[in-house]
Amino acid sequence: MKKISILILSFLILTGIWGCSGNEVNSVSKSEPYTSEEAISRGDIVSIEKVYNLDKFEQFITNLSSKKADSIRVTSYTDEGDPIFKDLKFNGSLISYSYDTSNDEFGGSNTGVRTDTCSDITSEKNAQGEIVYSISGCTNKNPKIDYYLLRTTK
Repeated sequence: MKKISILILSFLILTGIWGCSGNEVNSVSKSEPYTSEEAISRGDIVSIEKVYNLDKFEQFITNLSSKKADSIRVTSYTDEGDPIFKDLKFNGSLISYSYDTSNDEFGGSNTGVRTDTCSDITSEKNAQGEIVYSISGCTNKNPKIDYYLLRTTK
């Protein structure tokens, strides 16, 4: 009986250790994957051949300028079709930024949910005449976070 109790206790301890390992980037829960069509219908800003729901992004920029709280999700897709979620929540002064690559099947050990606190969104015109938007003024400047948001010809 004592051996069974020790065996069960050992199993529970190992299960607990195994369940907690590798979670250092996942303090924020990951989002469940969904298709680009569903992302567009949910109101996500999606850039495939064109940018969908760009008006929501532009409204977020306006709200940022006027210090009005707002939140958006920018969803992009890998070449294999896996979603990458970028959540921006503005509280009137700072942007809480969440970068979720946990659904990237080919992301290797770099997948997970990472967060940062940022202060602004910048835009820059590239050589092709597109406007490239990125989140900036971030505290962590984590090399495993992509601060690029989207690009558009508008």
